[in-house]
Amino acid sequence: MLPILASVAALAASSTPIHSAELTHGAQAYTASYHTASSVRFTQVEPRFGNRNAIPVCRWQADVRVDRAVAAQGQSVPAFGKAVHRFAPLSGSYAGTCAAARSQVDAEVARYAGARNAEAVSVAQQDRAVLVNELDSVRALTVKG
Repeated sequence: MLPILASVAALAASSTPIHSAELTHGAQAYTASYHTASSVRFTQVEPRFGNRNAIPVCRWQADVRVDRAVAAQGQSVPAFGKAVHRFAPLSGSYAGTCAAARSQVDAEVARYAGARNAEAVSVAQQDRAVLVNELDSVRALTVKG
């Protein structure tokens, strides 16, 4: 089997945050926003048979996660932005080219992410304590006692 096409597509499940939290730490106000995001990897293979034509097969794997973005005074703070949760990977295959299967895969990934929306919101709400601990750690490094 020969891989013909390998690509990574980043798909934002939603442009609006699934959750946002405002917190004050020290003298600074922070806003944390959480989004679900997914990435899909496609690989197209064509089995080779000596005496007949081959039908390409598109294999794919999607990773869905909850990302955190943090801002202070309207400015992004990339050091605190990260993936806070990863769902179990989703994978499958379709007979035909990956270009033809892309819309079906995108729809399946969107359904998968939508079915996990309540869990994503719960994870985002629980992340507040983790963020406060990260802010405490950074402050401990910068504040001289």
